[in-house]
Amino acid sequence: MFIEFDLNRNDFDALMRHCQTYRPETGDAREDRRLLDALEVLLEAMRGSDQSPES
Repeated sequence: MFIEFDLNRNDFDALMRHCQTYRPETGDAREDRRLLDALEVLLEAMRGSDQSPES
């Protein structure tokens, strides 16, 4: 699946922080795990595409 975002730096950083810190509590352990897995994949993709000089 290909998803493209056009984010400014502040929004990019905020989304990365959210991916790193959010812990779902849906009451369904399998759903929580799927969401955590998806956030981890998103975080890795964002790290791979980060073009800031600090990365």
